[in-house]
Amino acid sequence: MHKPMPPLRALVAFEASVRHASFKRAADELHITPGAVSQQVQKLEQWLGYPLFVRQIRQLHVTDRGMSYFSRIAPALEQICIASETSRERASDSVCLSLSQTLAAKWLGPRLGDFVSRHPAVEVHINASNNPVDFQREAVDLAIRHFDGRDSALESHLIFNDEVRLFCSPAYRDMFELEHADKLTGVTLIVASLYPFWDDWLTRFTSIGTTARKQITTLHFDQTLLAIDAAKRGQGVVLSNAFLTQEELARGELIEPFEHRLPLDKSYFLVHPKGQPLSQAAMILKHWLLEQLSGSEADGNT
Repeated sequence: MHKPMPPLRALVAFEASVRHASFKRAADELHITPGAVSQQVQKLEQWLGYPLFVRQIRQLHVTDRGMSYFSRIAPALEQICIASETSRERASDSVCLSLSQTLAAKWLGPRLGDFVSRHPAVEVHINASNNPVDFQREAVDLAIRHFDGRDSALESHLIFNDEVRLFCSPAYRDMFELEHADKLTGVTLIVASLYPFWDDWLTRFTSIGTTARKQITTLHFDQTLLAIDAAKRGQGVVLSNAFLTQEELARGELIEPFEHRLPLDKSYFLVHPKGQPLSQAAMILKHWLLEQLSGSEADGNT
């Protein structure tokens, strides 16, 4: 059952006034005027139904009932202060990063150990989601978003200019003798929901007609992570970028049989809300991400 609450600001003003035995000194502590403190105390007196102070010229005396009330609420207010301060300190040492599941698994995961070893006091929370983060509703400090970079509410840092490339395993290339792009009529096209650009790519870089395209086998995945893995296992050719396939390219599990690059109007950005100061932990993670992502961009464009 809901119980009526006293005016909370009035409780704070009353507690400070009792400790200082002065509306003026209480006002100095609370950064308001003595008149505002007096008004808050009067509100509390009206709510309780009895006086809390005896007001005299230049003197303020708490009544017996006022002191009894103070002795009961002061420990509760102290507990609220301690709990709130502890929570604020914990929040300042933690940071939440939102990014896609593929990016979390293929790029962040292998590198996160470096951050932890360099900043062991920072508590990192990863929100791996393919949905754009809502900073107003979700407790997220930073996000890596794949979009056009135009959002007046966000501070955006470009980290990777995206472009679509074709990848497959070396064995798959040799099996289908992929010397040029028109040979793709006999392969399996792996379609990732993030990069549904096969028609654009084939139109721009091949002479394969519409009828022939409809006869090409396709394999669809809702996660780029799974699409890349399928290509690595020799199940077809996939459209992605060098940012998400760094490890596979470095290990020789994937290759780029053609040098065709399809530019996109979307890129990867590190974002956070404008006008909202970042915590120390968030600033540390932001600087580390920009450092790491800058190196990744260079690797991806070699």
